[in-house]
Amino acid sequence: MASITDCVVEGLKYPFNDVKKVLGFGVLLALMSALSTFIGLKSFDVFREILNIMENTNVTLASRIPLSQLPGADINLIIGLAAVSLIVTLFILGYQYDLIKFSIDKKQDLPGFSDILGMFLNGIQYFLVIVAYNIIPLIILIGGIMLIGDSSILPVVILISILLFIIAYFIEIMALNNMIAHDNIKKAFDLREIMDNISNLGWGKYIGIILFTILVYMIIMAAAGFILSIISVLFAATINNQAVVISFVIAIIEGLFVDSYMSVFFNRVCGSVYRESIK
Repeated sequence: MASITDCVVEGLKYPFNDVKKVLGFGVLLALMSALSTFIGLKSFDVFREILNIMENTNVTLASRIPLSQLPGADINLIIGLAAVSLIVTLFILGYQYDLIKFSIDKKQDLPGFSDILGMFLNGIQYFLVIVAYNIIPLIILIGGIMLIGDSSILPVVILISILLFIIAYFIEIMALNNMIAHDNIKKAFDLREIMDNISNLGWGKYIGIILFTILVYMIIMAAAGFILSIISVLFAATINNQAVVISFVIAIIEGLFVDSYMSVFFNRVCGSVYRESIK
Protein backbone atom coordinates (compact mmCIF):
# COMPACT_ATOMS: atom_id res chain seq x y z
CA MET A 1 0.00 0.00 0.00
CA ALA A 2 1.42 3.39 -1.03
CA SER A 3 2.35 5.84 1.71
CA ILE A 4 0.87 9.30 2.13
CA THR A 5 4.05 10.88 0.79
CA ASP A 6 4.12 8.58 -2.25
CA CYS A 7 0.59 9.57 -3.29
CA VAL A 8 1.33 13.29 -2.96
CA VAL A 9 4.72 13.13 -4.71
CA GLU A 10 3.20 11.16 -7.59
CA GLY A 11 0.44 13.76 -7.81
CA LEU A 12 2.97 16.59 -7.95
CA LYS A 13 4.84 14.91 -10.81
CA TYR A 14 1.77 13.86 -12.80
CA PRO A 15 0.97 17.23 -14.50
CA PHE A 16 4.38 17.18 -16.19
CA ASN A 17 3.40 14.02 -18.11
CA ASP A 18 1.58 16.21 -20.63
CA VAL A 19 2.07 19.95 -20.15
CA LYS A 20 0.03 20.79 -23.27
CA LYS A 21 -3.11 19.18 -21.83
CA VAL A 22 -2.53 20.92 -18.49
CA LEU A 23 -2.37 24.24 -20.34
CA GLY A 24 -5.46 23.27 -22.35
CA PHE A 25 -7.28 22.77 -19.06
CA GLY A 26 -5.70 26.03 -17.92
CA VAL A 27 -7.50 27.89 -20.71
CA LEU A 28 -10.82 26.96 -19.10
CA LEU A 29 -9.57 27.99 -15.67
CA ALA A 30 -8.12 31.24 -17.03
CA LEU A 31 -11.48 32.03 -18.65
CA MET A 32 -13.23 31.27 -15.37
CA SER A 33 -10.75 33.42 -13.46
CA ALA A 34 -11.21 36.32 -15.89
CA LEU A 35 -15.00 36.05 -15.70
CA SER A 36 -14.90 35.99 -11.89
CA THR A 37 -12.67 39.07 -11.86
CA PHE A 38 -14.96 40.97 -14.22
CA ILE A 39 -18.08 39.96 -12.29
CA GLY A 40 -16.42 41.07 -9.05
CA LEU A 41 -15.44 44.45 -10.47
CA LYS A 42 -18.87 44.98 -12.05
CA SER A 43 -20.64 43.95 -8.82
CA PHE A 44 -18.58 46.50 -6.93
CA ASP A 45 -19.63 49.18 -9.44
CA VAL A 46 -23.31 48.22 -8.99
CA PHE A 47 -22.96 48.28 -5.20
CA ARG A 48 -21.33 51.69 -5.39
CA GLU A 49 -24.15 52.99 -7.62
CA ILE A 50 -26.77 51.67 -5.17
CA LEU A 51 -24.98 53.41 -2.28
CA ASN A 52 -24.92 56.61 -4.33
CA ILE A 53 -28.68 56.32 -4.96
CA MET A 54 -29.29 55.84 -1.23
CA GLU A 55 -27.17 58.87 -0.37
CA ASN A 56 -29.03 61.12 -2.80
CA THR A 57 -32.56 59.94 -1.98
CA ASN A 58 -34.55 59.04 1.08
CA VAL A 59 -34.20 55.31 0.32
CA THR A 60 -32.77 53.17 3.11
CA LEU A 61 -31.80 49.52 3.44
CA ALA A 62 -35.16 48.90 5.10
CA SER A 63 -37.05 50.11 2.02
CA ARG A 64 -36.91 49.14 -1.61
CA ILE A 65 -35.05 51.06 -4.27
CA PRO A 66 -37.31 51.63 -7.31
CA LEU A 67 -36.35 49.33 -10.18
CA SER A 68 -36.11 52.30 -12.52
CA GLN A 69 -33.22 53.69 -10.44
CA LEU A 70 -31.22 50.47 -10.40
CA PRO A 71 -28.36 50.03 -12.95
CA GLY A 72 -30.35 47.48 -14.93
CA ALA A 73 -27.84 47.05 -17.76
CA ASP A 74 -25.02 46.26 -15.36
CA ILE A 75 -27.16 43.87 -13.32
CA ASN A 76 -28.26 42.02 -16.47
CA LEU A 77 -24.63 41.82 -17.58
CA ILE A 78 -23.63 40.32 -14.23
CA ILE A 79 -26.45 37.75 -14.44
CA GLY A 80 -25.46 36.84 -18.00
CA LEU A 81 -21.80 36.44 -17.08
CA ALA A 82 -22.76 34.39 -14.03
CA ALA A 83 -24.66 32.01 -16.33
CA VAL A 84 -21.63 31.74 -18.61
CA SER A 85 -19.44 31.12 -15.54
CA LEU A 86 -21.70 28.25 -14.48
CA ILE A 87 -21.37 26.62 -17.91
CA VAL A 88 -17.57 27.00 -17.84
CA THR A 89 -17.56 25.59 -14.30
CA LEU A 90 -19.43 22.48 -15.47
CA PHE A 91 -16.79 21.88 -18.15
CA ILE A 92 -14.05 22.33 -15.52
CA LEU A 93 -15.75 19.84 -13.21
CA GLY A 94 -16.18 17.47 -16.14
CA TYR A 95 -12.45 17.51 -16.80
CA GLN A 96 -11.77 16.95 -13.11
CA TYR A 97 -14.09 13.95 -13.35
CA ASP A 98 -11.85 12.58 -16.11
CA LEU A 99 -8.70 13.34 -14.11
CA ILE A 100 -9.97 11.29 -11.18
CA LYS A 101 -11.05 8.47 -13.53
CA PHE A 102 -7.57 8.34 -15.07
CA SER A 103 -6.03 8.29 -11.60
CA ILE A 104 -8.27 5.44 -10.41
CA ASP A 105 -7.37 3.49 -13.57
CA LYS A 106 -3.68 4.32 -12.93
CA LYS A 107 -3.23 5.85 -16.38
CA GLN A 108 -0.08 7.93 -16.76
CA ASP A 109 -1.36 10.17 -19.55
CA LEU A 110 -3.84 13.01 -19.05
CA PRO A 111 -7.41 13.02 -20.39
CA GLY A 112 -8.05 14.87 -23.63
CA PHE A 113 -10.81 17.22 -24.72
CA SER A 114 -12.38 15.32 -27.61
CA ASP A 115 -15.60 14.35 -25.80
CA ILE A 116 -16.98 17.83 -25.06
CA LEU A 117 -20.54 16.63 -24.44
CA GLY A 118 -19.28 13.91 -22.09
CA MET A 119 -17.26 16.48 -20.13
CA PHE A 120 -20.32 18.67 -19.77
CA LEU A 121 -22.60 15.83 -18.62
CA ASN A 122 -19.98 14.54 -16.18
CA GLY A 123 -19.59 18.08 -14.88
CA ILE A 124 -23.32 18.22 -14.15
CA GLN A 125 -23.11 15.00 -12.14
CA TYR A 126 -20.06 16.28 -10.27
CA PHE A 127 -21.85 19.55 -9.50
CA LEU A 128 -25.03 17.82 -8.27
CA VAL A 129 -23.05 15.65 -5.84
CA ILE A 130 -21.25 18.69 -4.42
CA VAL A 131 -24.56 20.50 -3.95
CA ALA A 132 -26.20 17.44 -2.36
CA TYR A 133 -23.43 16.98 0.22
CA ASN A 134 -23.31 20.66 1.17
CA ILE A 135 -27.01 21.54 1.12
CA ILE A 136 -27.72 20.62 4.76
CA PRO A 137 -24.89 22.64 6.36
CA LEU A 138 -25.71 25.50 3.97
CA ILE A 139 -29.38 25.49 5.00
CA ILE A 140 -28.39 25.44 8.69
CA LEU A 141 -25.99 28.36 8.15
CA ILE A 142 -28.37 30.55 6.11
CA GLY A 143 -31.41 29.57 8.20
CA GLY A 144 -29.55 30.32 11.41
CA ILE A 145 -28.48 33.76 10.20
CA MET A 146 -32.00 34.62 8.99
CA LEU A 147 -33.95 33.25 11.96
CA ILE A 148 -31.61 33.89 14.87
CA GLY A 149 -30.09 37.14 13.68
CA ASP A 150 -27.58 38.64 16.10
CA SER A 151 -28.56 36.33 18.96
CA SER A 152 -25.84 34.91 21.20
CA ILE A 153 -26.74 31.47 19.80
CA LEU A 154 -25.60 32.48 16.30
CA PRO A 155 -21.89 31.61 16.87
CA VAL A 156 -22.95 28.12 17.94
CA VAL A 157 -25.04 27.69 14.78
CA ILE A 158 -22.12 28.91 12.65
CA LEU A 159 -19.74 26.51 14.41
CA ILE A 160 -22.13 23.59 13.85
CA SER A 161 -22.48 24.45 10.17
CA ILE A 162 -18.69 24.68 9.77
CA LEU A 163 -18.23 21.26 11.38
CA LEU A 164 -20.89 19.83 9.07
CA PHE A 165 -19.16 21.39 6.04
CA ILE A 166 -15.88 19.74 7.11
CA ILE A 167 -17.52 16.33 7.65
CA ALA A 168 -19.36 16.65 4.33
CA TYR A 169 -16.10 17.55 2.56
CA PHE A 170 -14.26 14.42 3.67
CA ILE A 171 -17.18 12.14 2.78
CA GLU A 172 -17.78 14.03 -0.47
CA ILE A 173 -14.27 13.29 -1.77
CA MET A 174 -14.75 9.54 -1.41
CA ALA A 175 -18.33 9.84 -2.72
CA LEU A 176 -17.17 11.57 -5.90
CA ASN A 177 -14.48 8.94 -6.40
CA ASN A 178 -17.01 6.15 -5.89
CA MET A 179 -19.34 7.70 -8.45
CA ILE A 180 -16.55 8.19 -10.98
CA ALA A 181 -15.12 4.68 -10.49
CA HIS A 182 -18.51 3.10 -11.27
CA ASP A 183 -19.65 5.87 -13.66
CA ASN A 184 -22.94 5.94 -11.76
CA ILE A 185 -24.19 8.95 -9.79
CA LYS A 186 -26.14 6.65 -7.44
CA LYS A 187 -22.80 5.36 -6.13
CA ALA A 188 -22.08 8.86 -4.78
CA PHE A 189 -24.82 8.25 -2.23
CA ASP A 190 -24.05 4.64 -1.35
CA LEU A 191 -22.92 5.60 2.16
CA ARG A 192 -22.27 2.02 3.25
CA GLU A 193 -19.84 1.43 0.39
CA ILE A 194 -18.27 4.86 0.86
CA MET A 195 -17.70 4.26 4.58
CA ASP A 196 -16.35 0.77 3.87
CA ASN A 197 -13.83 2.23 1.43
CA ILE A 198 -12.65 4.76 3.99
CA SER A 199 -12.45 2.04 6.66
CA ASN A 200 -10.43 -0.18 4.31
CA LEU A 201 -7.86 2.57 3.97
CA GLY A 202 -8.18 3.58 7.62
CA TRP A 203 -9.81 6.78 8.84
CA GLY A 204 -6.50 8.06 10.20
CA LYS A 205 -4.65 7.54 6.93
CA TYR A 206 -7.57 8.87 4.87
CA ILE A 207 -7.89 12.10 6.86
CA GLY A 208 -4.09 12.37 7.08
CA ILE A 209 -3.52 12.17 3.34
CA ILE A 210 -6.28 14.69 2.59
CA LEU A 211 -4.94 17.13 5.20
CA PHE A 212 -1.36 16.65 4.00
CA THR A 213 -2.45 17.23 0.40
CA ILE A 214 -4.30 20.39 1.42
CA LEU A 215 -1.21 21.57 3.33
CA VAL A 216 1.02 21.04 0.28
CA TYR A 217 -1.65 22.74 -1.85
CA MET A 218 -1.71 25.79 0.45
CA ILE A 219 2.10 26.07 0.54
CA ILE A 220 2.37 26.00 -3.26
CA MET A 221 -0.51 28.46 -3.63
CA ALA A 222 1.10 30.80 -1.11
CA ALA A 223 4.39 30.67 -3.02
CA ALA A 224 2.56 31.22 -6.32
CA GLY A 225 0.64 34.12 -4.76
CA PHE A 226 3.90 35.73 -3.68
CA ILE A 227 5.33 35.41 -7.20
CA LEU A 228 2.13 36.78 -8.75
CA SER A 229 2.20 39.74 -6.38
CA ILE A 230 5.72 40.57 -7.59
CA ILE A 231 4.54 40.26 -11.20
CA SER A 232 1.60 42.57 -10.47
CA VAL A 233 3.99 45.18 -9.00
CA LEU A 234 6.14 44.96 -12.14
CA PHE A 235 3.06 45.33 -14.34
CA ALA A 236 1.93 48.32 -12.27
CA ALA A 237 5.26 50.03 -12.86
CA THR A 238 5.11 49.24 -16.58
CA ILE A 239 1.53 50.19 -17.44
CA ASN A 240 1.04 53.11 -15.06
CA ASN A 241 -1.02 51.43 -12.35
CA GLN A 242 -3.92 50.33 -14.54
CA ALA A 243 -5.52 48.26 -11.77
CA VAL A 244 -8.26 46.68 -13.90
CA VAL A 245 -5.85 45.57 -16.63
CA ILE A 246 -3.42 44.20 -14.05
CA SER A 247 -6.22 42.28 -12.32
CA PHE A 248 -7.20 40.60 -15.59
CA VAL A 249 -3.62 39.76 -16.54
CA ILE A 250 -2.87 38.22 -13.14
CA ALA A 251 -6.19 36.33 -13.17
CA ILE A 252 -5.38 34.83 -16.58
CA ILE A 253 -1.82 33.90 -15.58
CA GLU A 254 -3.05 32.31 -12.36
CA GLY A 255 -5.76 30.31 -14.10
CA LEU A 256 -3.57 29.20 -17.00
CA PHE A 257 -0.53 28.07 -15.04
CA VAL A 258 -1.20 27.88 -11.30
CA ASP A 259 -4.81 26.73 -11.00
CA SER A 260 -4.45 24.19 -13.80
CA TYR A 261 -1.40 22.55 -12.22
CA MET A 262 -2.91 22.53 -8.73
CA SER A 263 -6.24 21.10 -9.90
CA VAL A 264 -4.52 18.29 -11.83
CA PHE A 265 -2.33 17.56 -8.80
CA PHE A 266 -5.18 17.53 -6.28
CA ASN A 267 -7.52 15.37 -8.36
CA ARG A 268 -4.71 12.93 -9.12
CA VAL A 269 -4.14 12.44 -5.40
CA CYS A 270 -7.88 12.00 -4.76
CA GLY A 271 -8.06 9.25 -7.36
CA SER A 272 -4.98 7.58 -5.88
CA VAL A 273 -6.59 7.61 -2.43
CA TYR A 274 -9.64 5.80 -3.80
CA ARG A 275 -7.48 3.28 -5.63
CA GLU A 276 -5.68 2.50 -2.38
CA SER A 277 -8.97 2.12 -0.52
CA ILE A 278 -10.28 -0.66 -2.76
CA LYS A 279 -7.17 -2.84 -2.76
